[in-house]
Amino acid sequence: MTKIETEWQNAEQERQEDFIQHEPPEVEFVFYNQVQQGDVASVEKNLKSGQYRHIAMKTRLSTDLVQNFRYHCIISLAMVTRFCIEGGMPGEQAYRMSDFYIHKVDEVTTIDLVEELHDAACMDYAKRMQQIKNKPVCSKPVTLCLNYIYAHMHEKITTEDLAEEVHLHPSYLSRLFREQMGCTLHDYILDQKIQTAKQMLQFSERSYAEIANLLAFSSQSHFIQVFSKKVGVTPKQFRESEYRSTLMRGDTPKM
Repeated sequence: MTKIETEWQNAEQERQEDFIQHEPPEVEFVFYNQVQQGDVASVEKNLKSGQYRHIAMKTRLSTDLVQNFRYHCIISLAMVTRFCIEGGMPGEQAYRMSDFYIHKVDEVTTIDLVEELHDAACMDYAKRMQQIKNKPVCSKPVTLCLNYIYAHMHEKITTEDLAEEVHLHPSYLSRLFREQMGCTLHDYILDQKIQTAKQMLQFSERSYAEIANLLAFSSQSHFIQVFSKKVGVTPKQFRESEYRSTLMRGDTPKM
């Protein structure tokens, strides 16, 4: 018997004596399904019930209490991520969200902060899934296109690129996408780039030229033109508006 096998047997003997059992998997799966379905109200109710803290306190994965909470948070986020992908969220988006929150969890030093991040992440996933569920069900080729667009936001994306990715003729893919998404591929790509630009304007100090370059617009003027048409204000006006809103909320300005 190897050392690790011996340690496992000893640990198993100790666990047999303490009468502590894990929660049935159905308990957690109910929650993961609520997130997957975008049932924001139920997810919020579940989080307020303190189920995550209860499970983390009952089942110790580390003698260090904060590390124990981190481990449980990472497990929870890993499951939520996969449930959301199965529910229609683009895989790259789901994984990037998970990476972001896990990095944040790794930085905090109290169980309360770990729990806050866990709850914020689950609500973030649930709200995004709610938006996805409000859209029509997409075929596999269209779903693959959505994932590709999200993953290649900083590149110039053409219909031909997407058609090659999903092995369909460009004209057929364009028609299929429009039928299922209610807009052209070109318009959808621009909408997603503008949403990303809005986040950059709100949460970073990048110049308009930098944002235009990062999102593969042909020029700064082209970016400003498209942004103004889609949003109704210029990037400068949008940034100034977000800056004023931040001051009114009393938050730390991002500019």
